[in-house]
Amino acid sequence: MGKVISVRIDKNLERQIDLMAAEMGKEQSEIVRNLLTNGTIYLAIKGYAEGRFSIGKAAYLANIPLSEFMDLVMDLGIKSKINKDDLLEGYDYLDSFFKK
Repeated sequence: MGKVISVRIDKNLERQIDLMAAEMGKEQSEIVRNLLTNGTIYLAIKGYAEGRFSIGKAAYLANIPLSEFMDLVMDLGIKSKINKDDLLEGYDYLDSFFKK
């Protein structure tokens, strides 16, 4: 089991958590954990889309595998931040690496 953390929330957020718990038939604590997990993923995606995080950094912050994060970003229609020059530079690096 994980660590217990106390958090103060306002009445509006408490009501939203209660509504979600009732609607989904789950405990408040499970709803809060889901909100935190999904919120973390959302912030990582937003940071990547805005160019603040590389895709690797965003996947790390979202705590999901890079391939899963890439699939998620593609499903959401977020375009890659890799340009032609980056791709060619990566190709040249791989080419020189395998010629050794």
